[in-house]
Amino acid sequence: MGVRNAVLKVIKELNSLKEPIYVHGPIIHNPQTTAILEKRGLLFLGENESVHGKIIAIRTHGISKEKLSYIKNNATRIINLTCPRVAKVQAIVKKNSKENAFTIIIGDEEHAEVIGLKSYAQSGVMVISNKAQIDDIPPASQYLVVSQTTYDRVLFEEIVHALKEKFKDRVFIFDTICNSTKDRQQDVMMAIARGINVLVVVGGKNSANTRRLAALGTEHGIRTYHIENADELRTEDFNKSDYVFITAGASTPAWIINNVLEKLYNIQYRHYGFAVNFLKRLFEFFVRTNIISSVSAFFITAFTSAFIGMRNGIMMPLASSLYLFSMYTLNNCLTALQLVESNPYKYSIYSKNKKLFLALAMLCAIAANIFILSCGIFAFSIYLFSTALGIIYSMNFFKKMIEKTGISLVQKAYNSKTLVTSFGWTIVCAIIPIIALNIYNFSSIAVLFFVFGFTFSRNIILDIIGLQGDLIFGRETLPIVLGITSTVRTAIFVNILCLTIFLSISFALGKFPMLLFATTYPYYLLLLLHISKKEYLVSLKYEVLTEANCLYFILLYWISSSL
Repeated sequence: MGVRNAVLKVIKELNSLKEPIYVHGPIIHNPQTTAILEKRGLLFLGENESVHGKIIAIRTHGISKEKLSYIKNNATRIINLTCPRVAKVQAIVKKNSKENAFTIIIGDEEHAEVIGLKSYAQSGVMVISNKAQIDDIPPASQYLVVSQTTYDRVLFEEIVHALKEKFKDRVFIFDTICNSTKDRQQDVMMAIARGINVLVVVGGKNSANTRRLAALGTEHGIRTYHIENADELRTEDFNKSDYVFITAGASTPAWIINNVLEKLYNIQYRHYGFAVNFLKRLFEFFVRTNIISSVSAFFITAFTSAFIGMRNGIMMPLASSLYLFSMYTLNNCLTALQLVESNPYKYSIYSKNKKLFLALAMLCAIAANIFILSCGIFAFSIYLFSTALGIIYSMNFFKKMIEKTGISLVQKAYNSKTLVTSFGWTIVCAIIPIIALNIYNFSSIAVLFFVFGFTFSRNIILDIIGLQGDLIFGRETLPIVLGITSTVRTAIFVNILCLTIFLSISFALGKFPMLLFATTYPYYLLLLLHISKKEYLVSLKYEVLTEANCLYFILLYWISSSL
């Protein structure tokens, strides 16, 4: 909780501030996250470097009382990211020290959190990490015992038992081990008892609590891999492995865990044989290069034309399909570096074939505009404008121009990927066909709301799947701006509104075969409710489930066409 909140807070600050933010030491014990935050603009102060006139972030482990006082007196502003649990231990030590209690900290002497805790002990302090050190504790009238929040629970309890035996009623024990640390250690022990073959521990090699999780596996003879990212996993490491258990350190962010889950998901499929793995990789390619979504755009546009009573060939549906493929491809090529950590598979596709994809995107964009030209000059003008916006949307100079406006509403509208994408789909697949066919009636209203609601739900789900990657790289989507709960409520409201309008008009106009398409809405809602409850997930699995509704839509179009 403390780590997650700290990362959220500092990213929001980096997104909104124009001044640099400085921090003493790594903000958390995770080198990948720290490296990304550094690229985003978080600067690191040397031990003796002045803080005067600077914005200073306090790391999650906390800092010494003296250093905090110095920063308060000299920095422009403090962003306190100290974990609330660490702050609570600091308060316990400070309070009991004033009452002349000698402080015993069970933990690692050189750990950043422990160094900070020692500074709050005014009546003497000693750090111990094993029972043998108890004999070195100096005499005192009373003792306060606390623990490093990420310390090993078993070792803590052994030391506490020995302290109680020696000091009797003169020792006051505070169990300050973080619940997250305690729960993960217990989970590993329970998994070992259930008979796991392999233990995968995800987290920084310099993280004490992560190292302890790995040690639990090793001590019990379990094949254990302590990794920092998915690249360290090899297929051959999991031969003859039926039951793999995955856990992570307290400072391991969800986006890294998700990548590891996906890598293991891919390794699992490789053991199913060539045919199954080939089909899985082929479908993955179609999903992540937006081929499936682009093909579905063809049928959504055809559905729009059919619903308003005009089956006018393939020119307009083909234009929609090519346009959306070109825009997605262009966007992925121009923002490929942001996919390095959040979506390694997609990054490998676009980085290795960037020139080919860029050329393909431009050809598809040109072809789309040629096809739509046959549908009228007004529709063509809107398409041309949409194409231009789509091309410059991901370019850095355009982003800087938006930032320079200083208008918050404009900036938020531009950065809200969810809304921009949803409106883009609606314009291409519904508004332009309606304009091109020059049909403005209740049918047009019904199909307009249907297309927006359908694509909005799809984009919301994809944004929740990509939430952790979007968050760390500062991309603004509705789940990030509103939070998961409010986003789900918004999606439900939009779904009910759009579906009610679509069903009401369809019934009134007697378009009963078209009512089949309403069944796509509950699918997305159920998937949304399911996925919103998951803290960690295999991205590919849920991206496939999301695009499966597009395939279902295509099936419904064929069925309705024959009725």
